Amino acid sequence: MKQKARPVFGERLETVLSELKNGESPSVVILYTGGTKSHLEPCGCYQEQSGGLPRRAHLVEQIRQYGFPTLLVDAGNIFDGEEEIDAKRCEVNLKAMSAMGYDVLALSQTDLSYGDAYLNQQRAAAAFPFLTVIKKDFTQPLVTKQVGQHTIAFVADAIQEQTVSQANVVVALGTHETSKHIDVVIQPNEIETRKSEAGTLYVGSKPEGKTLGLLALWINANGELTRHHATQLALTGDVTESESVRQLLTDFYQEVSQSSNLTPLFAGQHLEQDPQNGYVSAMACQKCHQQEYLQWSATRHAFAFETLLKKERYFDAGCVSCHTTGLGYPTGFQIGDQDSTLKGVQCETCHGPAKQHVGNPKKTNIRSGADTGVCLECHDSKHSPGFAEVVALHIKDVDHSREPMNLEELLASRIARMGRPTLELFVMSYCPFGVQAEEKIIPIVKEFGDKIDFKLQFIADEKAELSLNEITPFTSLHGYPEVAENIRQLLIAQEYPDKYLDYILCRGKKLDKSWESCAAKLGIDVAKIQHLFDSPEAEQLFRENIKRATELGIRASPTILVDNHQFQATQLLRASGTPCQ
Repeated sequence: MKQKARPVFGERLETVLSELKNGESPSVVILYTGGTKSHLEPCGCYQEQSGGLPRRAHLVEQIRQYGFPTLLVDAGNIFDGEEEIDAKRCEVNLKAMSAMGYDVLALSQTDLSYGDAYLNQQRAAAAFPFLTVIKKDFTQPLVTKQVGQHTIAFVADAIQEQTVSQANVVVALGTHETSKHIDVVIQPNEIETRKSEAGTLYVGSKPEGKTLGLLALWINANGELTRHHATQLALTGDVTESESVRQLLTDFYQEVSQSSNLTPLFAGQHLEQDPQNGYVSAMACQKCHQQEYLQWSATRHAFAFETLLKKERYFDAGCVSCHTTGLGYPTGFQIGDQDSTLKGVQCETCHGPAKQHVGNPKKTNIRSGADTGVCLECHDSKHSPGFAEVVALHIKDVDHSREPMNLEELLASRIARMGRPTLELFVMSYCPFGVQAEEKIIPIVKEFGDKIDFKLQFIADEKAELSLNEITPFTSLHGYPEVAENIRQLLIAQEYPDKYLDYILCRGKKLDKSWESCAAKLGIDVAKIQHLFDSPEAEQLFRENIKRATELGIRASPTILVDNHQFQATQLLRASGTPCQ
């Protein structure tokens, strides 16, 4: 179902470039888009989604760097929507296209229907001409480009022969009938590439900017078009993004986040309509529903907001609504509140705001969660294609009677969903329960290897003032020996990244003995580590490391963070013990 609903469009750039470089280079490469309706990027709800201005900008830059004579055009149907926010979105789209170096944009009849005032405003945001046959102050009927010895003319509609008599190739942008004066028609809609009886080549565009069209043309010495290669370039998640265009979009999301008039989810439900009700967060639910809370806390719903952080969509109200709890309600999540306890898809998304239920638990003031129609508010055909047909199969994901995920299951889930999760272990090196956690976590870290980003963080404090008889500015629960061991472990991780995990395992079994035996056993230069230990850089390395725990207020060893979500070792490692605190 997912494979059918999530087709990957286009060819990889490397494949197309290999074909173009194999033999005579093309005379010109025309990169093109059409029918985008100023779609800035896909929502990012699943990895296979194609499109996005930042990816498009990167591919354009890559192709130009290969040295092909390149032109970049849009075939129209670019404007969309009637609201003020739509006009701003279209303006951001034009600014991004200007940054990419577009040569021309053809306005379709749909685009022209927006009126002169609107189009004048949009033209001011664009660094390229608008093309149309209807004479206006802000448009042109013809744009010519010189590419080497050849002249390429771009037109918007049927033309007189003398208008383009000096052009070697005439390219019409938009929806056109065959004309003997036109060599190529680039349409803003999706069509099969074909040649008409008159010899005109027709190519189409994928909607919403899902791909970047590429048309390579070979022109002979007589100025005649001899052959072509037409394809669509894939804009999938493995394509690098342009940082400057990404920043344009981030700025836009941030600007509109404070002025969004988005209709809140479940506005027709009676629990949401009750002015005496409100959101209290999953932490309030945990007090009575510990098992349910533990099962939920390691699910993808719990990590939903982190998905937006990784994809730079945390200011986009249309995304935030389904990745947090209660957006649009006075007591719900507020965009920009990074410390909110309502991040993620929490209990109250499915069961309704629980203020009244917490005060007086009854079945009548909470939703049962059995109505799968609630799921479809967010898991619609755009964001979760195919979900409606298999919604019953997904009920197991919210079955709170299931055993909570362990660390391996959680990491595997995050890798499948998001790519490379971050695993942070906060410990004190002399803490017995911390050592036990390390013995369980390190084999898991080795198993996943580069698929995860593992970070060892220590819990300690720095003194405000240091007296003359003190040998370190740091304090830790188990005294100076622990501070010293923490610093040594950081130095070994820095100098011997392939050996420090084995050192930690060895050291955990011999904390009552000298550290040198474990180091020597693993081929770690004891003298080198001791020399680094006595340097100011070692002190600064430790200072930077313990800052993370201090900022997060983490005082218990061990504490585990997966993509910024905090867990106790008893949950993810099925371990037992008393944390050092």
